[in-house]
Amino acid sequence: MRVLGLLAATALTVLNAVPVRADQAARIPLRDGWTIRPSAEVSAAGATVSQPGFDVSRWHKVTVPNTVVGALVQNGQYPDPYFGMNLRGIPGTTYPIGERFTLLPTPADSPFKSSWWYRTEFTLPPNRATRALWINFNGINYRANIWINGVRIAAANEVVGAFRRYRFEITRHVRATGPNALAVEVTGPEPHDLAIMWVDWNPTPADKNMGLWGDVFLTDSGPIAIEHPFVSPTLEVPSLRRASLTVTTEVRNTTDEAVTGTVRGSIGSITFDESVSLAAREHRTLIFTPDRVK
Repeated sequence: MRVLGLLAATALTVLNAVPVRADQAARIPLRDGWTIRPSAEVSAAGATVSQPGFDVSRWHKVTVPNTVVGALVQNGQYPDPYFGMNLRGIPGTTYPIGERFTLLPTPADSPFKSSWWYRTEFTLPPNRATRALWINFNGINYRANIWINGVRIAAANEVVGAFRRYRFEITRHVRATGPNALAVEVTGPEPHDLAIMWVDWNPTPADKNMGLWGDVFLTDSGPIAIEHPFVSPTLEVPSLRRASLTVTTEVRNTTDEAVTGTVRGSIGSITFDESVSLAAREHRTLIFTPDRVK
């Protein structure tokens, strides 16, 4: 039996047979070592672009988070867009001055009309190689195909929305030793997409902020993952002196075998628990309501 620990008011942890140090639960940031290039200049498909060792010697070197235009400015391809009329000199910036470009289609001849590739490689630390691994994206504008080591783990009809966060389990697709490759094909927003908006007095960049504008990082969870903890209070009215708390969390079996465990939690001196059996790869939501706790 695996025992899952739950700290309801603050955070969630997973306790396995082997103790897990605090540093093992930390993020592995994927900030450096990225390159970008427009898909119109890349003849290879995602299954090839996302293979370790793919030639990116002619790609632009960037860090993430970064939008495509922001990265190109940092690379010196375009001058400082905040100076004078430099912004209007960036290809694709042909919309009428004063118009809200976010509500207009991207010009067909713009270099930002087509998708762009973001690509990086990473190697797992030895203490993470045997654990369940997750890739996290804190902001993609606007659609994306995501590839790991030649395998597409998410498609553009799934990864949609500038303000969403994404988390995908990649344990089966990564290599414990040697380099792993991550490639993200990003497409910018078009009219009626709920993306990052700019008002009429704040000129819009030609890429409409296309790119990985949020952090990208790896996390590990062990064979059982606890996700999305949430504590919902209901205040006593009219006094507002007491609150009833409902704790919700999701549990996910990251293995190909059935697992039985116990979710335990505490809020101050109040404790609660629930036994749970998860089939292979099963995902379930648990709810602890006040009437269930003594």
